Amino acid sequence: METLAKTAVLLLFSLMMLMVLLGDEARRLEVEEEESAQAPPPYSPIISSCAPELPKNCGDEVRDSVLGLEGSVLTDECYRQLVRWGKTCHDAFAQLLVSLEPASQKSSIVANSKTIWEGCVDVVAQPPVSF
Repeated sequence: METLAKTAVLLLFSLMMLMVLLGDEARRLEVEEEESAQAPPPYSPIISSCAPELPKNCGDEVRDSVLGLEGSVLTDECYRQLVRWGKTCHDAFAQLLVSLEPASQKSSIVANSKTIWEGCVDVVAQPPVSF
């Protein structure tokens, strides 16, 4: 009888451990699914080739301005850098931002992007001021 009791306890313990392991695995899979659902879309090849060409500080200014963040301003130097970067890269960057932001932001991002590009062309058309 004692052997039967030990076997029953061992079996019960094994079942409990199996339940714990299965629960941990289920939680791990849930976390993986949540993380993959929240992951941004992969960068397009255009963005990958353009990114190194724009200095980080200008990239930050462009991002903030395209997103319409309060107080965001593009400096004349960043306008010039953006024109060197090119319209294709600017448009690809704007599309990336559109894909990462809520759908309700899409039209304002597209409008801001267009306004910024037009501003770039205006700034570049003017000669730099020298002192």
